[in-house]
Amino acid sequence: MPRSPVAEFTIDRVQVLDQEGRVDESLEPDIDDERLLEWYRTMKHARRLDRRVIALQRRGELGTYAPSTGQEAAQVGSTAALSDDDWTVPAFREHPSALARGLSAQGIFEYAMGLEEGGEPPDEVPIMPPSIAVGTQPLHAAGIGWAEAMNGSDTVALTYFGDGATSEGEVYEAMNLAGVYEAQTIFFCQNNQYAISTPLSKQTRAATLAQKAVAAGIEPIQVDGNDILGVYLVTQEAIERARRGVPTLIEATTYRREMHTTADDPSVYRTVEEEEEWEPLDPILRFEGYLRERGILDDETVTEIESDIEEVLETDLEAARETAANADPADMFETAYGDPPEYLERQRDAFLDDSGREVAPADGSRRGDGGSAAAESGVTEDAERLNMVEAIRKTLGAELERDDDVLVYGQDVGVDGGVFRATQGLLDTFPGRVHDAPVAEAGIVGLGVGLSVAGYRPVAEIQFAGFSFQAFSQIHQHVSRLRSRSRGKLTCPMVIRAPYGLGVKALEHHSESYEAGYAHVPGLKVVIPATAGDAAGLLRSAIRNPDPVLFLEPMPLYRAARRPVPEEHTVPLGEARVVAEGTDVTVVTWGAMVREVEGAVDASEVSADVIDLRSISPMDAETVLESVRKTGRCVVVHEAPRTGGFGAEIAARISDEAVWHLEAPIERVAGYDVPVPLFGREEAYRPDEARIRAAIERVASQ
Repeated sequence: MPRSPVAEFTIDRVQVLDQEGRVDESLEPDIDDERLLEWYRTMKHARRLDRRVIALQRRGELGTYAPSTGQEAAQVGSTAALSDDDWTVPAFREHPSALARGLSAQGIFEYAMGLEEGGEPPDEVPIMPPSIAVGTQPLHAAGIGWAEAMNGSDTVALTYFGDGATSEGEVYEAMNLAGVYEAQTIFFCQNNQYAISTPLSKQTRAATLAQKAVAAGIEPIQVDGNDILGVYLVTQEAIERARRGVPTLIEATTYRREMHTTADDPSVYRTVEEEEEWEPLDPILRFEGYLRERGILDDETVTEIESDIEEVLETDLEAARETAANADPADMFETAYGDPPEYLERQRDAFLDDSGREVAPADGSRRGDGGSAAAESGVTEDAERLNMVEAIRKTLGAELERDDDVLVYGQDVGVDGGVFRATQGLLDTFPGRVHDAPVAEAGIVGLGVGLSVAGYRPVAEIQFAGFSFQAFSQIHQHVSRLRSRSRGKLTCPMVIRAPYGLGVKALEHHSESYEAGYAHVPGLKVVIPATAGDAAGLLRSAIRNPDPVLFLEPMPLYRAARRPVPEEHTVPLGEARVVAEGTDVTVVTWGAMVREVEGAVDASEVSADVIDLRSISPMDAETVLESVRKTGRCVVVHEAPRTGGFGAEIAARISDEAVWHLEAPIERVAGYDVPVPLFGREEAYRPDEARIRAAIERVASQ
């Protein structure tokens, strides 16, 4: 039979205001002057907020912040089309949308201060808190839209995400499910041309992002995202369709005129010439031209609006500072559960009984490396001195040089050199062997399975360990099981690198320490270095290992003091390091907690064996048991939550095999059983020298 087409599609593009602010009167929406001025005020408010927050962040008063400069029309225009009952489901850059919904800048300042208070939605506005994990929130909007459809209401849900998120499988899943269930949902993609450092041309071969809706069976439309009238028009039409059970994907083409976040340097991956090409397309300038032509805006009005904005921002900033000054660390216990378990209440009570606690931000003044060079086997003082991130970078380069089958890939590992610069320069040295990847954690890990089967040794980077959960199904169902599933015929010798842990004032999902969960996956090895030498030695062994290895890199130690790191240094997986020897108590720890333990032991008169596990799975149980049989006491320290933490497994092993040698109960010093707080409270959550020392002295006294 001859071939015949079964489906065809086209993508329409809408523009109402041109570059000069001239309007297509046939498309111009009927908006009164007062409302147009309010839109302009909100756009200017958002722009000035960005400048203020960036300045405060540079001074060290605020944490990481994602500016929205250049994307104001896309957000204000789309939000303006919503009714008071409609939902917005944001990502992490939607400050103009929040302002357009009537929220104040106070919450935005508070969130940038690392306070959960800033993400708390107001009672009167249906809006979800910021979502940091890329591309995960559209599923929430699909669920809301489906619920509203079943409820028979006219309420819709609009969710924002960027071009990078369209590479995430969960975004497609959300669109597909919204189509299946006729959800009253609008998917609003702000195509700002970059997924951090990865340009659109390296994210997809599709002519538009809007056409990704076609596969999901929902309506696609593209709009000039710097044209606020065009954005309002297409969003209004999408809302009407959503109320009929037809979801829409809106691709708003715009440009991120500032950095991805304040931790980013866009000059590394884009040119001044490119930025200058986009400057005349600025959405505020374009809208301002339209308003002046319409006769409702002049210089006096602009000055008045700008003056009002400064006053409002100053008031909101002072209110946020007041919130920070009065922030109670114990609040982290209050909202973890609706019906808190009894053990969490005991933890809270113990926390509150420890009078005089204060939340103090980490000052970055401590530069210990988590262990002396002398305590590292195979390390000599005449070797090259490196910090951890340099040791990782050099080891990756050496392994790429040694074995042509080694590949390095992940988000921003190429041109940008990785978010912590662990892969900086490797792309130039090994072209074709180092690859940037889209924002797709499950895809990144899943690719490694196929690469391994084909004979490669992939080294994949997940940007932060908190985002590895997007890839958990691949890790659990395929990476760890391929060897047993094929009865040894196929293997997956891949390494998954991920920065992890507390201590660098990171955003939500950037500071988790859930190594115990991965240690519970048979077939997967889990490694955590605490020194530069161990980072090099363990990584080299991991790359050469026949099994998959999750290589967790403690972020506070990346740029700790330089230590000697010999060439070709290897550390066997599953072998612990005895950091210090003593007689009174055994202290077992790993990662960034090693240096906290050393500080606690140094400040105490207790003689302690300090053991750095280095490998969580397989664990060097014999080194731990030998020490406990000598000292008769044990303290385990980790920054992960106490319940279900790996300290419980260590205690169980000791109970199984050395219980008759114990002269005191085993004690665990750990994080609390609450979601890891933002950095404004992380010092209260994270075990510190004082807590560790108290536990050591308590156990030693029994």
